[in-house]
Amino acid sequence: MKRRHSARLMLSAALACALLPGLAHADTKSDLEARYAALKTAMDTREPDDIKPFLTPDFKRTDLGGNSMNADDMIERLANIPVDPSRKSTNTITSVTVNGQTAEVEQRQDASDNRQGRDGETHQIAMSELSHDTWVQTDKGWLLKSTETEQMTISRDGQVVRTMKKGDPMPPRGGRGGPGGGRMGPPPSDGNN
Repeated sequence: MKRRHSARLMLSAALACALLPGLAHADTKSDLEARYAALKTAMDTREPDDIKPFLTPDFKRTDLGGNSMNADDMIERLANIPVDPSRKSTNTITSVTVNGQTAEVEQRQDASDNRQGRDGETHQIAMSELSHDTWVQTDKGWLLKSTETEQMTISRDGQVVRTMKKGDPMPPRGGRGGPGGGRMGPPPSDGNN
């Protein structure tokens, strides 16, 4: 009887050890989802004092064209983009890899709103942006160290207008969107918005 009890305890302990990394991963993913949501809210204020607490001092954002900016540059650029209350935006974490105090995140931001076109008609414009983000765990929680846009797809009325990948030539500036063309990165879109 004691052997069965010992075997059950060992089996339970082995299962618990096997499940712990998965539980830790789920907690990290949940924590990061909450950080993306809070960062988006901060970015909507356009206030540096609201945004910077989510970023490391050496934060860097890299757009599709390989152009980089620090936090101050990103916030300054963001301040020039009006808040659009009709814009809907969601972030989806597609993968998280944790190595010590660092989390490498692949995430997608989907955003849409309605705009009047040159034809005078209102059109639904949608943007989907994939990025690779690096977060670091600090005594202040997870802070975004870098965000690098990997791909962006723009659609009009459900039809893909353009897909751009990292390294592709960039179109001239002038469109609306978040830092770097659509997202912060976080929000870094308008938050990885």
